Amino acid sequence: MDLYRHVPVWARTPGGVVLYQCLELLGQGFTVQSKDYFHAGSIPAGIAHSQQQLVELLQEQAPEERSPLHPTLQQAIAAFERDWS
Repeated sequence: MDLYRHVPVWARTPGGVVLYQCLELLGQGFTVQSKDYFHAGSIPAGIAHSQQQLVELLQEQAPEERSPLHPTLQQAIAAFERDWS
């Protein structure tokens, strides 16, 4: 059984904040499951949707199949930005 740790990572942007939904496959590395943007009017509903999507994606497919594992959170986020932006 694979075990994952949820690691939310926030970034400030000029238009609001960004939430990277990161997961650590324990003992193996980090991956980014999704990236969500929030501005002042969208925060409560947006966070609820982001959490729901995190669970749905985790049920559908192993996170490391969606986006490769990396040794650090910074590397995982950089790879996600490169591959999905």
